[in-house]
Amino acid sequence: MDGQRPSSRKARRRRREGRRPAGPSVEPVLIAARRPNSPRIADTRPSVKPVASAKPVVKQEAPRPARRSRQRNRTEEPVAKRTARIVQLSAPEIDERETLRQRLLTRLALSEGRGAISKAANEYLKEGFDYPREQLIQLQLLEHFDESVARNAVSVLSELLSKEAAIKRPILEQRLRRLEEYADEPSTRESAAHLRSAIRREAERPGDGV
Repeated sequence: MDGQRPSSRKARRRRREGRRPAGPSVEPVLIAARRPNSPRIADTRPSVKPVASAKPVVKQEAPRPARRSRQRNRTEEPVAKRTARIVQLSAPEIDERETLRQRLLTRLALSEGRGAISKAANEYLKEGFDYPREQLIQLQLLEHFDESVARNAVSVLSELLSKEAAIKRPILEQRLRRLEEYADEPSTRESAAHLRSAIRREAERPGDGV
C-alpha cells in the first residue's frame, strides 16, 4: 500500500491541474547572444547623414485674367466735354435756304389782291427771312392787311425814291392814295400823303416822263 500512495497523489494533482482554467499564454523573452569578439549591433548600423532641410517650394499661381468690364467705354480714354461752338451751314444747306427764299419771294412779287399778298408775305416772314429793300417788294407790302407792315413799306419807299426813280408809278400812287384815305392810323395816312406828294412833284419836273 505504501508503494501506491505516490501514484494516487500524482493522480489527484493531475485532476486538480485539469480543473484550473487555462491562463493567458506568456510569450518567451528572446535574448540576443553574440559571439566573442563580434562587433556590436549598434556599430553595424549604417550611418545616416542628416539631410539639409530643403527650402519650401512656393507654387506660383498663374496670373488671373483681368475681368472684362461690362462697358468697354471704361477702358477708353475719357471723352472731352462738349463745348459750345458756332454752327455754320454747309454749302448744300445754304443753297436750299436760298432756293426757298427765292421761291417765296417770287410768290410774293407775283401775288394779286390784298389777301394773296398778305398770305405770301406772312409765309416769307415765317421762314425767318427779312423783306428786301426793293421797290417791287415794298410796293406789294403796301397792300398788306397789317397796317404796321404797310406803314413800314411807305418809310422804306421814301428812302429808295430819294435815290432812284419810281417804278410802276401809277400803281404806287393808287395804293398810296388808298392808305391816305382809308388807313386807321393818322401816322399811316400822313406818311402816305407825304410820299404821294413827293412823287407828283418829281413827275412834274421838266424832262421826266410818266
